[in-house]
Amino acid sequence: MNLRKILVIANFAKPQSEIALERLRRWATVKGISIVVRAGLDSSPLLEKDLDLVVTLGGDGTFLKGARIAAELDLPIVGVNLGSLGFLTSVGIENIESALEQVLTDSFALETRIRIEARSVGATAPIKTCTALNEIGLVHTEISRRTEIELFAGERSLGSYPGDGVLIATPTGSTAYALSAGGPIIEPTMDCLIVTPLAPHRLGVRSLVLPSASVFLAVARRPAQVLADGDPVMALSPGMALEICKAARPTRLIRFGAPIGPDFWTMVRRLS
Repeated sequence: MNLRKILVIANFAKPQSEIALERLRRWATVKGISIVVRAGLDSSPLLEKDLDLVVTLGGDGTFLKGARIAAELDLPIVGVNLGSLGFLTSVGIENIESALEQVLTDSFALETRIRIEARSVGATAPIKTCTALNEIGLVHTEISRRTEIELFAGERSLGSYPGDGVLIATPTGSTAYALSAGGPIIEPTMDCLIVTPLAPHRLGVRSLVLPSASVFLAVARRPAQVLADGDPVMALSPGMALEICKAARPTRLIRFGAPIGPDFWTMVRRLS
């Protein structure tokens, strides 16, 4: 891969972030590659152009923010893990230089991970859109400790979800919030979407695995808020609706073999 300019998104709250950034800078200087650094908490518009790669320094949370930018710019992304267990950030700080050398020589695997998009519908509110790599969550608000979401897939009713809310997750997100809610583990390159209820006040409500071509309509029957990868996006009043579907642009995740990064099922085994 021809690298001229790299966008680095760093979580400076991590103690090792400055060390990792300095190692990356030294490597880039030797190679004649420009580095643009952005804090993970920075939500301002990105003005830089002609970027070739996104690198995140932090945990999976920092990676999710970087993945959103990478998808918008249609760029591949590498995650450097400065946390503990990282499903998305598989490169350790000690392997930064060797991983980037492999990027230069095209010695890597490029995994296409589907993203999910949510868009408000109806004339009662301005149209808002967002995308997520892990999940779109429709959850209760801080004031109302209970919500109810009625969910449709195309013309079919999937039923009503009273309780803490419901998640529409990607295979990548199956090992995140959805896993904590009792959802299934899905191999991350599969082409499907997962519906997982959150603490449902109803017996017999379980997770569903549906084709990624499914178009969902979620109607709020009680106040709710919409989360994209855990970040609040919009509030839903009773009667407001959200259309949720597979996003047009995926996340293009650069993966390395051993010893740089463990595979997915090795990470799953570490959960137990």
